[in-house]
Amino acid sequence: MGVKSAGAALLAVKAILSSPTKYSASANRSDAIDSGGLRRKRSNVNYRSDKQGQLGLSESSSRRRLSIDEDLQRFFLPTKEGDGIIDEIDMRELLIQMNLYLPSMSVMTQEPTRSSTPAPTKPPSPMPTESLAPTLTSCENPGTCENRLRDQIYGVSVRVGTVDALDDPNSPQSRASAWIVEECGADPPIDPCDVSLLNLNEQRYALAVMYFSLNGDDWNAGANPGQDPSAPAGQWMSGLNYCDWGADVAGEDGTSYNQLVCDEFGNVLNLNLQSNNMVGPIAPEIGVLKYLTSYISFFNAQSGPIPTSLGLITPLQTFDVESNNMDGDLFKPEYSGPSGLKEIVNFRASLNNFVGTIPTEIGQWTKLQNLWFADNELTGTLPTELGNCADMGAFLLYSNKIGGTLPTELGNMNSLTWIDMEDNDVVGTIPEDFYSNLDLEQVILKSNALTGTLSDRVGDLTSLTTFWVSFNELTGSIPTSIGNCVNLEELELQNNALTGSIPTEFGNIQTIEFISVEQNELSGTIPAQLFDPALGALRILYVNNNKLTGQIPENYGQAPRLKDLWMNDNLLSGTLPIIAEGEFLFLDMPFFFTQCAEELLINNNDITGVVDESLCLIRNNTVPGGQLGVFHADCQPPASGGPPQIQCSCCTACFE
Repeated sequence: MGVKSAGAALLAVKAILSSPTKYSASANRSDAIDSGGLRRKRSNVNYRSDKQGQLGLSESSSRRRLSIDEDLQRFFLPTKEGDGIIDEIDMRELLIQMNLYLPSMSVMTQEPTRSSTPAPTKPPSPMPTESLAPTLTSCENPGTCENRLRDQIYGVSVRVGTVDALDDPNSPQSRASAWIVEECGADPPIDPCDVSLLNLNEQRYALAVMYFSLNGDDWNAGANPGQDPSAPAGQWMSGLNYCDWGADVAGEDGTSYNQLVCDEFGNVLNLNLQSNNMVGPIAPEIGVLKYLTSYISFFNAQSGPIPTSLGLITPLQTFDVESNNMDGDLFKPEYSGPSGLKEIVNFRASLNNFVGTIPTEIGQWTKLQNLWFADNELTGTLPTELGNCADMGAFLLYSNKIGGTLPTELGNMNSLTWIDMEDNDVVGTIPEDFYSNLDLEQVILKSNALTGTLSDRVGDLTSLTTFWVSFNELTGSIPTSIGNCVNLEELELQNNALTGSIPTEFGNIQTIEFISVEQNELSGTIPAQLFDPALGALRILYVNNNKLTGQIPENYGQAPRLKDLWMNDNLLSGTLPIIAEGEFLFLDMPFFFTQCAEELLINNNDITGVVDESLCLIRNNTVPGGQLGVFHADCQPPASGGPPQIQCSCCTACFE
């Protein structure tokens, strides 16, 4: 046995003696990504930190390694007497002696095993050397793409809270994972090793999850059933750059929009998926689209809550999920709390099933212009911090369960043009500061429990087009200053406890189309100014169920476009004036009135006499242009006998 062969034996024995019973962290990469899963395996090796802060093996292992080196030197290195002695050593005898000399090392078993080991069928493997092959996650390894993608997907799932979904093979996350991993074999393949592409790969995965979560195969636009990789631009889930997935959709107004818009770097900026037959929840992976500025998906069937991961999209400006089936808390701290969204401009969530309250942190959305959450089930009160939203243009919260009072701070919303809080439980008065919002165009406060009076300052709102404060508990008179609202189109004051007279100043509002003051306690006469031809836009006039007295104005037939005139249930007297030829023909009806019959109600008053034939001629188009289809009067003979209060040959309903 020569020195070279002895050296080889030395290395072989040393390897046998020093090999650990468990895998070490440096021995292989079993702690790396499992090729069949997405999680990292924990290493079984026990590491310690020495005084220098470096990682090393335990002290007992170090001592054992030193003793092994000494023993090997004892048995294998040539002695000083000569170099040839080692050739005379019988190797088996040597190992036996070593086993006796070092019993704790258990180099050889002292007794044979119960069954002999079968003879090897193949030649022994050569002694391994230090491997230079790439590890599982090295970018030079053919299996790297899949492993790295899975690693990235797992990291995404940790961030957005969907790790458990990866264990469900039918979940949108698992389906998207399987789909994107297949792109490792595409031409060209997806590249998970380029650090600059990491964010783009994550966005591609997030869009795929959203596609599966929202039943993308049935979308009206952008669907790609079967996920055909060769699908053309305008279809999702193709092999193209995802920035080409968005379909060009024609809008109802003749314009068009693209479903998916990216910036020059490939980051998703806008998603417009309105009216697209989307069914299912918004996937939490939407939070991966961290450059997104707009998400619009109204008129769909999205369900479930708003993902908390929405708070990760710091540049988000528009979030519009109106008219869906979503539920859960509308305002969550992750996106509406102290560390929530700060760039939000439009937040629209009306016509869903959301619950919860409006947080005080809403005042931190200082760039907010549109806050819409009408027709949900929110409770609580209106926080005073809403006054911080000075750029608010539209505040729509109708059909909820909001209580409390109107904060005076609403007067700080100097850009407010539209407020609609119909059908809530708001109490108290309308604050004087509310009328400081001089840009107000639509004020809808109907169907609450508001009390107090209408301020004269309502006349300062000269841009007002809609003023609905009906179905409340308001008292006092109608301010004459309302005649200054020269752009007013709709005025609803009905079902309150208003007193006083109907202001003649109504005649100044030439834009007025609808006036309802019914079901109050108004007195005095009906102003002739309401029938002035200058009010050429007036279609509807309801003054019924009050305490009005006097006669019907002689010019009541001169209103050129009046469709409905309800004067019933008052204390009116006298006779019904004759109308001149060509009057009261209800001409030039807008499209939404064309199928409706015009209505004239004068019943339950003290009006007497005979209905003139001139009025009967416009019943049912007897005179061309006449559309009077409903005509109620006190033409029923009394039960006690005698003639009726009014004699009418063309009334559609008679009252006693």
